[in-house]
Amino acid sequence: MTHVYPYLGPHYPHPGDVTEAALTAKQAAEADHLQNGAHRKDFRKEFERRWKGIFRSLDKEKTGKVPMTYLKQRLQDSDQPIKIPSAIRESLLANSALHKEDHLDFPKFLRLIENVAPGAHLTRFQQVVADLAYNVLPLTDRPEFVESEIRQFNCRPPPVFLLIITLVEIAVYVYYSVTAPVGQGAILDVDLSGPLIYNPFRRKEVWRLLSYMLVHSGYWHLIMNMVSQVGIGIPLELVHKFWRIGPVYLLGVVAGALGTSVTDPNVFLAGASGGVYALIAAYLAHVVINWKEIEYNWVRLVGWLVVVGVDIGVALYTRYGYHGPNWNVTPIGYSAHFSGALCGFLLGVVILRCFEWSSWERILWWICLVLTISLFTFAVFWNIFWPKFPPQAV
Repeated sequence: MTHVYPYLGPHYPHPGDVTEAALTAKQAAEADHLQNGAHRKDFRKEFERRWKGIFRSLDKEKTGKVPMTYLKQRLQDSDQPIKIPSAIRESLLANSALHKEDHLDFPKFLRLIENVAPGAHLTRFQQVVADLAYNVLPLTDRPEFVESEIRQFNCRPPPVFLLIITLVEIAVYVYYSVTAPVGQGAILDVDLSGPLIYNPFRRKEVWRLLSYMLVHSGYWHLIMNMVSQVGIGIPLELVHKFWRIGPVYLLGVVAGALGTSVTDPNVFLAGASGGVYALIAAYLAHVVINWKEIEYNWVRLVGWLVVVGVDIGVALYTRYGYHGPNWNVTPIGYSAHFSGALCGFLLGVVILRCFEWSSWERILWWICLVLTISLFTFAVFWNIFWPKFPPQAV
């Protein structure tokens, strides 16, 4: 008995219009469930998101149709190959439908992919993981990522680094909110004598270069940082893994403290903004470099600029507008935002995965590497030898 794998794309109600594919009984049962079940729309949506970037890259004339001769040429081209998993590429070349049609619109293209890849659709959990990754991945890299990461490796290790960091930061805030006095509004008067905050009078306690990220000056400060680092960081960590995102985040925190010690040496530091801005800058660099391939690029850019603007506004208010206890003698710094962002952009180019290298990107990689090493070296030596730092308590 021959079964037909149902097409799940829009505006294509007649499966007989395209070459049928024989499936096993189990696959046919799964196909019937998808066609008639409640989850059909979800499967269709993810499948379309995954493959529309490939179709757009083939539709050079922007007509909504791809000439079959051009598709075959690109599939056979080893110099400029389409970013399609090799097994699907080989199956497409062997498929008889490839030699019968003159043009393919997007629905027919999706049906062709389904015919040569009976396991084309993901489980519900895989769809969630894929949707998170799609927020970062360029459009044309999605099919390859799904096959190489989601199917083969099941996204191991899972993106838990930033979740753990976030939970620790929330726990520390809850502790301080219970034990320390709370100011008015969204401002928590942080214990400036505590062991975690960056204290310019205790610069020899080097752990403070990192530990100040655990202390926040109010629930608004905490919420903005947590939403930003989870919203940006989880998709980045899913695609780039914790061994790349971890150094970007943590070195962004350290860079925030070092940069502040150079530009504003008399202030205290509290909050994870250095790490958060490192993630934001790394993400924005990713968006700009892959501008034509990133979905909803303007929406993403404007949205994150709004988040950044609000956060910087709160930081500036905390520094110059808040008149709580000790406001005139123990200022809280904000330049860590900018230092963290610079570090994040440079490290993002150096550390994060590049899905397709070009000659100018390799040059940019070396420039960013040299600048990163030079700036960190300068800041460390400045902290060691500059004679005008505040008198040290230890």
